[in-house]
Amino acid sequence: MYKLVVSDLDGTLLDPDHRIGDYTLEVMTRLNAAGVELILASGRHFMDVRALSARLGSRGCLITCNGAAINDHQGRLMHSRGIDPVTAHFLLHDPLFDSIHTNLFLADAWLVEEPAPELLTYHQESGFAYQVFDFDQLQDADLLKVFFYGEHTRLLELQAQIQQRGGERLCTTFSLPQTLEIMAAGVDKGSALQLVLEDRGLSTADVLCFGDGLNDLEMLSLVANGSGKALLMENADPRLHADLPELEVIGNHRDQAVAQYLDKLLQIGALG
Repeated sequence: MYKLVVSDLDGTLLDPDHRIGDYTLEVMTRLNAAGVELILASGRHFMDVRALSARLGSRGCLITCNGAAINDHQGRLMHSRGIDPVTAHFLLHDPLFDSIHTNLFLADAWLVEEPAPELLTYHQESGFAYQVFDFDQLQDADLLKVFFYGEHTRLLELQAQIQQRGGERLCTTFSLPQTLEIMAAGVDKGSALQLVLEDRGLSTADVLCFGDGLNDLEMLSLVANGSGKALLMENADPRLHADLPELEVIGNHRDQAVAQYLDKLLQIGALG
């Protein structure tokens, strides 16, 4: 019997419009009533995920910025690991990044230098939005994550250059093909989930986990290798399917496949 349900958001729990479906809301209400903790694990900002968690009625902790921050359901910070100042200066001011749209996730804000209204379509459910800010005026910021938004081929080239120049200080991943995400070395959802399990006195065998993106790789691997249940979405990134060929594949996020899977387990009493 699983005690924790851990789920990614975009491409997994959310529908293609990045919203929570009515059926998903109904199933999550029953999940909460059964006393099962739902942990949301996302590349999104804490302030963004907190709004979605509240809508779901979840009392589970929140793993955000791909594991750079962990907060309890009341918003209290449990763990945090940001990008060091020297590396942050490189990411913000090196000419390598002059022609790419740069986004900063601080502890309390999402900052951009140039508006990109299309990015806001991902956050209509929560209402979370960026602030336009001159990065040159940024001082002593608690920088949790940087993400670059653009064409995938260009981002792959940029990823290779970042790894060559700062690979030992940074971790790179993709949550979506158009977003290259940068955190401090050692930061990922799997490492964050391990911290949560240690805090709870639980093991990966207690975990049911869902994901679809490359930034879910470490989390899914941790659960699968620890005798928990890790599940891939049908719509998962092909590279994730290739990296984790042994995992069970469930349906598509457009059909609210996570809710369907949980509904069946609730009906047979396999959660709680």
